[in-house]
Amino acid sequence: MLIVSPLIRLALKIASIILFVITLAASYGGKVNPDYVTFTSVMVLALPYLAIATLLTGIAWLLSKRIIMAALAGLTLFAGWSTLKDVTPVSFPKTPQDEARTFTVMTFNCLHLADTTKSDAPGNRAIKFLIECGADIICLQELVNFEEPKEIHHWSREIIDSLYAAYPYRAGASQEGGIDLKVLSKFPVEEVPVTSSDPDDEAYWHDRRLWALFKVDIDGYSLPLLNFHMNSYNLTDTEREVVTDIKGVRTANKSYQEFRYEIFPKLGEAFRTRSQNVKEMIATTAGINTMIACGDFNDVPGSWSYGLMRKAGFHDAYAETSFGPRNTFNQFLFLFHIDQIFYKGDRLKAIKTKRHRINTSDHYPVEATFEILP
Repeated sequence: MLIVSPLIRLALKIASIILFVITLAASYGGKVNPDYVTFTSVMVLALPYLAIATLLTGIAWLLSKRIIMAALAGLTLFAGWSTLKDVTPVSFPKTPQDEARTFTVMTFNCLHLADTTKSDAPGNRAIKFLIECGADIICLQELVNFEEPKEIHHWSREIIDSLYAAYPYRAGASQEGGIDLKVLSKFPVEEVPVTSSDPDDEAYWHDRRLWALFKVDIDGYSLPLLNFHMNSYNLTDTEREVVTDIKGVRTANKSYQEFRYEIFPKLGEAFRTRSQNVKEMIATTAGINTMIACGDFNDVPGSWSYGLMRKAGFHDAYAETSFGPRNTFNQFLFLFHIDQIFYKGDRLKAIKTKRHRINTSDHYPVEATFEILP
């Protein structure tokens, strides 16, 4: 026992140090351009879980009175705090100066208003949720046409009319090309025509509209609103199940091979493409000083693309008003926070954010309350 205990303790120290190094590397992974290195961007996806593991490990060492190891855990979190404060924020809801000047914006990748968990349930749970949620403005992704029965789960004239009654103002990009960005609003809303700032990118941009710009009239205040749906990783359902398929050494090796040769290249391509598209979106709307930009970002806080938004002057409503990590994608154990609500400008203030738990889509809706400042 006297021989085994020091060996076990040494092994735990080595494992802890490896964890700390990986956590620190992941904290800075989003600083590395994915055009040159992909693996660091992949590490950022796991950062919330690495940070929690580091914190719990540090507490365990502290309780064991191993002060140096506990201090190393603390130093790791401190050194990565510039990123961790967005990934696992330590913030709380704010008190508005004037409750009458607040409004809510919700983003929801609604997956064509399908129902992935209760497909046999009567009616349409997603539409029922939209009617009852109470949000003032709803940005939807992956919805082409409210009036298409073939697209919407259990479509009926009655439920669509009920939705229209709850949200009398609606806008959405042109139906041509299967554009999937829509806005429901209790305030007057209209789409604002925009064109790509890069003539060489014009054809692609119109073929796959990644964002649309709207203007909402909130009791006389004109609010620019950007609804986006950035490029996904384009993984098949089989590839997404690579984690849940691990049930032993043999399946782990198979999953590793699949990740290395099939999934990893797709991730790299997605990171690079998304970076270019985010740059284009920022350049196209650079002349707008105050706005909200929200939707399915398909990338996490701390990532390279997320950093581009922050450098462009955008704040993260979730990071400023929430406590701890929060996933918005909910399937295949890919529990990532990829639906974002950004804002910029001196006249807007984020008050609180909320993640709704309805599970009709593979994304959870995220809602933020804002105040219009004098």
